[in-house]
Amino acid sequence: MAHAAPRSARPYRRHIIGLPLQRSLFALAAPAATTIGLPGLSSVSDFPARLDENGDLFLDRSQVTALIEALSAWLTPGNLELMHARLANACAALVEASENPVPLAVARDGEPMKSSEDFADRMALLLAYGILSKFVPDVLLRALADAGDLQPPPFPEISAGAQLMQDTFELYQKCGARNYTAERLRREWPCVPSEIFDLVREFCLRQTGFGPLAWDSPGYEDPGYVVRLLHSAFHEVDPEEVGRRLGFARKTTVIQPTSETSPKVAALRRALGLWLDFLERETWYVRRAFYLKMVPLLQTLAARFREKLPALQAADLLFLEIGELTAGIADPEAIQARRDRYLRNTEYLSLHGVERNRLTTMMGNS
Repeated sequence: MAHAAPRSARPYRRHIIGLPLQRSLFALAAPAATTIGLPGLSSVSDFPARLDENGDLFLDRSQVTALIEALSAWLTPGNLELMHARLANACAALVEASENPVPLAVARDGEPMKSSEDFADRMALLLAYGILSKFVPDVLLRALADAGDLQPPPFPEISAGAQLMQDTFELYQKCGARNYTAERLRREWPCVPSEIFDLVREFCLRQTGFGPLAWDSPGYEDPGYVVRLLHSAFHEVDPEEVGRRLGFARKTTVIQPTSETSPKVAALRRALGLWLDFLERETWYVRRAFYLKMVPLLQTLAARFREKLPALQAADLLFLEIGELTAGIADPEAIQARRDRYLRNTEYLSLHGVERNRLTTMMGNS
């Protein structure tokens, strides 16, 4: 598992986020973290992570160490159940909010802003949990060892990654059964029969959320990305061998608590199991939330902004900060300056595969 780096001129990770809207969302993670209820996180200044204007992530090792020490002394069965419940509820609440379409009534004065503000707070809470996931699972794992439990960690019976690969392979098989190999699909996309087109689009909708942390980097919501992935993963491979390997990967041993398991060990394993599953899904939660709910909200807001700024496009709102968005402030000069700075960062754009029309496409296809 990852270990935190000290706060210094050297970032923990470089260029992880480029869009001002997404960077400003990360700034809400610190206040959101204070609502989680973990020891040592009572104020914004206790949060160990920060994101600079270049999208570089920094972690303060001294703050992480202090949080680890406080957490290690807090792990009673009751507190562990509380930790489990709050993480599970935060994940479920964001999923539920993401899956609900933007209602037509949201067009009333002020409602789009309020909806985007409330939704941003839910997303920020999951980002805060994402930072905590850099060290909390390690703390729980060490606590299990200290309690004498040397069983394998409680990984999910089917990991999110294994299920995703299985589903991707099934899409490859369905296309192949219709005489569309990975090579033919890549060569002819998007000029393919409607049946093939619908297969890929429906797959993308189901798997939206899997992909890089940066929203502007293509992921499973993008049919072109999926078509390229199918080609790179399955072109000139033995389908039977791939199927056997995927079947093996799905077989994970799950250790069930017994009557001899102590309450603390049982609570530790339950909490750790959820965190391990969260590690695979943390990006999925927030990325899916953006594409399923935030993009339609931005489209609604763009229509409102165009009443005063007719030339404004939905993609322009990606260059606002959350506070500006919810306050209804859209300065065309500031938007253009931020866009120009973003486009000059060719290292970031290359790293994340952001092509010329990516922002327009991602805002228009969702």
